[in-house]
Amino acid sequence: MLDKRLATFLVSFMFVGACTQLDTISSAAPEQGNPAFLKGVDTPADELYVNSVPQPGAKMFRNVFIATANFASMLVIQPEGATPDGGWAFTDSEEEILQNAIHEEFSAGLSFQSAFNIVDSRQQAEIIVQTALVAIHPYDTREAVAAGAKPGGAITASIALVNAATGAVMVRAIDTKSTDDIWAFNQVDNDDPAIDLIFRSWANSIRRGMLQVQGRASSPLVQPILLEEQ
Repeated sequence: MLDKRLATFLVSFMFVGACTQLDTISSAAPEQGNPAFLKGVDTPADELYVNSVPQPGAKMFRNVFIATANFASMLVIQPEGATPDGGWAFTDSEEEILQNAIHEEFSAGLSFQSAFNIVDSRQQAEIIVQTALVAIHPYDTREAVAAGAKPGGAITASIALVNAATGAVMVRAIDTKSTDDIWAFNQVDNDDPAIDLIFRSWANSIRRGMLQVQGRASSPLVQPILLEEQ
């Protein structure tokens, strides 16, 4: 499936020459037309990449700064044969709403059960959350959706928990999530975008990954892929 292949492709480039994937997780995403297609069954959300090199003091890190998400390099992967659609470009107000939504959901997810403290500046932080929206994948064209096609699609993001002092990546998640309304992604006119649940799910994944790095939790839903320096 396209989203799974894209995530795998991105991982191979991000870690080439720096680390090695030691374990794999089997994910079987249902194809379009399958009733389970939009349910995200056994999605790659739990494929966390954990740096196995000890980070000095990392077990005690609690203060997290959520950096502004990077939208600059985001690709719009159109359906086969579709012409480029400039309607996916953000307005300033849409980007502000999405940035606020990401910050709010990440703050709630990372501070759940007092796991981490969200701070207001990099200077206060021990961990920095860096997020890049890599691609959006509408399953049908704007014209097809206007004619009655389902407005589904997917979003791919790369999220890293970085040691604020050294810049070393401690946990990374590269994930593609589906939504039944991809058109809500940048057609937002209030402070509650329809895709908040996607951001919340990513926040939960990276919280669990960091707790595992620190030895504070071991979730059966998380089977991290450990990374070693070659």
